[in-house]
Amino acid sequence: MIPQSVLIGIFVALVGYILQQRAWRNNLHQEIRQREFEECTRLVDALARAIDKRLTSMDHFYDLVKKGNVSEEDFKEYRDGVFSWMHEFSSFKSKIRHYFGYSDMMKFEKEVHSSIQKSSGILLRTNKFGIKKLRSSHVDEFKEFMARQGVVRRIAHGFLSELNQKVSNEKIGRTNLINNIHLGSLEHLSRSYLIQRLLGMKL
Repeated sequence: MIPQSVLIGIFVALVGYILQQRAWRNNLHQEIRQREFEECTRLVDALARAIDKRLTSMDHFYDLVKKGNVSEEDFKEYRDGVFSWMHEFSSFKSKIRHYFGYSDMMKFEKEVHSSIQKSSGILLRTNKFGIKKLRSSHVDEFKEFMARQGVVRRIAHGFLSELNQKVSNEKIGRTNLINNIHLGSLEHLSRSYLIQRLLGMKL
């Protein structure tokens, strides 16, 4: 028969081990969460800079097209800006999905990017054919370009504001999925969390 003191020692050691592992996991979780917060902050800042650069480039190109004064160098500069945006586009999509989720990634693609792409298409078409050779509906689109740009800016800045709000509320990253029954999948729910849910100890 095992002495009671030995059983108590084993029990104390086991409890100590469990508490140590839990503390280690909590510390690791906090470290990852802090790193995700910093990465999300950098992502939103980089995205804001890229959007502002793209829109400013479009405004400048619009002035040149309107004056009928687009040189080969001007066109190359604008085209390079488009290529630069498209080069970053896939990276932004991937990072937004990873840190903010599929819904925000699709909003970036279908609302922000699509509105920028549409406006850019108006500029490129007008520059290619000239205002006098455009059909009336396309002439109207070009005349309303700056008003459209205002809408594009509101869409882009609204999206950035939503991302910043999520960063502020720490509703970001993979760690946000852990024990989050509304956002995460079953693989992100711990056994202890599920037991507490069943017992009504967690909402």
